[in-house]
Amino acid sequence: MSDDLRRVRGVFHVSRRVPWDVDDALRSHLDSVVDALTEYDVAAEIDLDADLESARVVLALTVVGDPESDRESSAREVLSDAIRGCGGRHEGLLPLGVESRLPMRSGPWSGLRTPNWTVHGFTSEPVETD
Repeated sequence: MSDDLRRVRGVFHVSRRVPWDVDDALRSHLDSVVDALTEYDVAAEIDLDADLESARVVLALTVVGDPESDRESSAREVLSDAIRGCGGRHEGLLPLGVESRLPMRSGPWSGLRTPNWTVHGFTSEPVETD
């Protein structure tokens, strides 16, 4: 079967126990996550819109796969892997049973400075191609 595209869009609040400061720590973390996402074959296009003052992040990802695959689940899994690979955590991205068993990964952030991505919405829709 031919590949099919799906656009998934997640709305997140990215927080940490120590507030984000003005040294671009949040921007640096977001850039690292986007860079990590580019390494996945399923990620065809990545768009990130962030309000650095409120730490509200909208991340849109175009996912490629065959029409019978669950591309939304694929998007959630690669996003989870990218966030954790960059030293962050997430809540509400994967089913609770899966999320609770994920191993922590070390990164540039530790303890009170660990970024935590809380999902506030997640949508998925097909991408029309010519």
